[in-house]
Amino acid sequence: MQNERLRKLLAFVDDIDRPALPAQVIGEDASSWARTITIDKGTRAGVRVGLPVAAAEGVVGRVIKTAANSSRVLLVTDASSAVAALVQRTRTRGVARGRGVEMSLDYALRKADIKQGDLLITSGMGGVFPKGLTLGYVAAVQRNEFGLFQKVDIVPAVDFSHLEEVLVVIREDR
Repeated sequence: MQNERLRKLLAFVDDIDRPALPAQVIGEDASSWARTITIDKGTRAGVRVGLPVAAAEGVVGRVIKTAANSSRVLLVTDASSAVAALVQRTRTRGVARGRGVEMSLDYALRKADIKQGDLLITSGMGGVFPKGLTLGYVAAVQRNEFGLFQKVDIVPAVDFSHLEEVLVVIREDR
């Protein structure tokens, strides 16, 4: 099982075409205050605040705190998390926001073509996540008669309850 997970991570590193540092999840905080995990890599390994963290299935979150040998990662499902996103099929833009266990796609125009099952990916805007990483899948779409935006519920691609290995994506621009 672990070999399969590691194989997927290695294939993912090839896909993103950026240097990535593998790390183990060594702790989690799923309290009502914050949705974070702790990984076993820190400043000694080159981890910096703001770096994106992913798994083979998709986006995990971003580094918010570092120590010498560990780092805290804010999950994309945290209420204070926001990621610039695209609906892959239609290129509709929006902002994926955390809602505890799930996410929502905010600012998707009401007339935009979004369907249940659509894949949501990172847009590359905002400077944290590279373009094209999987965020999740559209679970439900609600278009009201009035208003500018539609309500879109997203199920994350990553199963955070079984997360063991992640990759810290190293940006070369800093």
